Amino acid sequence: MKRSWIEVNLGAIKYNLEQIRKKIGKNKILACIKADSYSHGATIVANAIKKKVEFFGVATIKEAIELRVAGIKKPILILGTVLPEEAFAVIKNNLSATVCTISLAKALSKEAKKRKKIAKIHIKVDTGMGRIGIKPEEAIEFIKKVKASSNLFLEGLFSHFPVADTDISFSQKQIKIFKDLTAKLKGRGIEFPFYHLANSAAILNLKNSYFNLVRPGITLCGIYPSLKIKKTVKLKPALSLKSRVVFIKEIGKGGSVSYGRTYRAKKRRTVATLPIGYADGVDRKLSNKGAVLLSGKRCAIIGAICMDQLMVDASDIKNLKIGDEAVLIGRQKEERISVEEIAETINTVPQEIVSRLSSKRLPRIYYG
Repeated sequence: MKRSWIEVNLGAIKYNLEQIRKKIGKNKILACIKADSYSHGATIVANAIKKKVEFFGVATIKEAIELRVAGIKKPILILGTVLPEEAFAVIKNNLSATVCTISLAKALSKEAKKRKKIAKIHIKVDTGMGRIGIKPEEAIEFIKKVKASSNLFLEGLFSHFPVADTDISFSQKQIKIFKDLTAKLKGRGIEFPFYHLANSAAILNLKNSYFNLVRPGITLCGIYPSLKIKKTVKLKPALSLKSRVVFIKEIGKGGSVSYGRTYRAKKRRTVATLPIGYADGVDRKLSNKGAVLLSGKRCAIIGAICMDQLMVDASDIKNLKIGDEAVLIGRQKEERISVEEIAETINTVPQEIVSRLSSKRLPRIYYG
């Protein structure tokens, strides 16, 4: 019997992909499955949807190699920049690299020429994210220099939104910058097979950001980027996080729970302990704020969440017994705790909530 585990509904992921496909029309899809597909299991998710997408996107070379070992042959873009010394691994594994420095372009060109290969690259432009990427006003000269290097194939041009879910005005300015740049490049005879800007939030909010390739990530998992965003695509949550009751006790008025004694009972309470904690990815900020489902009812998390355990107030649960299933994310009977709700509770983003779930400590069960 598993003590704490993750369940992943692959059918829900396929459904979400179909809904996104309907939304974007003829545009192609780069499925962003970085961070182990937000803890849903990148290799299994990729194999489940590989016939339905044109690209995969990951954060690191290591993530990309794991997909190759798992039999994924589709194009894989490393969305984060790589170091020049990693050029060998990019070429060897037939990966597409994000390029925004001449030193990396030269390293890829040199390695590709040495191995008699062609290195595929996507040029990243910073239209407002303020992270990696070439400044728009420097992009044309940069691209001309990169294009002059041998054994490089300029596969894509892209940028990224920081506030596609909350600031439409700023996002529209980014779209204009990107469109203007592509027009100037075309005027100089420079074109790319793929142009991409739309992340999950933009797919929902900004139809004019699609270009010819979009990058759904968290929405593939059935999770909206925030509770406030317009749900223009119907999604089904794919992940559930579950545990079991391993201990039950009664505490009297004034009794305290966990480190720091941050919880003091105002009257007699039934306390249930679950074998899951912050080492499994349950955020400690949910201490005295979060909830767990027991017998289809919400039970408050009480006291500080520990590394390996947490406690809940189970006073309203009748006939509670050791071994009963508890739901931290997902549905139980008519009640549901969503990832978006948890993120809102502790003032973070849904992506953080799921990507932190430990694949080493939490076994996954797949269905659908």
